[in-house]
Amino acid sequence: MQGRASVALATFALLALSAGAVQASPDSDPEVPEPVEVCLSCHAIGANEPVLEGPTLWGVVGRPVASVPDFDYSDALRRLQGSWDRERLDRWLTAPQAFAPGTLMTLGGVRSAADRKVVLDFLETLRK
Repeated sequence: MQGRASVALATFALLALSAGAVQASPDSDPEVPEPVEVCLSCHAIGANEPVLEGPTLWGVVGRPVASVPDFDYSDALRRLQGSWDRERLDRWLTAPQAFAPGTLMTLGGVRSAADRKVVLDFLETLRK
């Protein structure tokens, strides 16, 4: 009986995460949607993971631009003011070089609006 309850709870958790109702915790390994997988080649998603080639994505929504300690941001990003909100992240993900000419981010952009929505929904779960 306990096994079936665990399976049911896990199934519910995955369904809730895919619907955006569950937030990742700093110590969990959240289910990563396919459009987000490309981000993981350069970015960590956990709160306590080391900085990789790019800054951690944990807490990026609402975080001031170029503010992760111990990450060497490009001048292009250091010049930007404000914080990463959903609209700004959408513009960034669409075309990083157009958004911040001179950025060191090598990704050419996420052209599909549907894929960007998946990425943005996922990024919103990466917070306390």
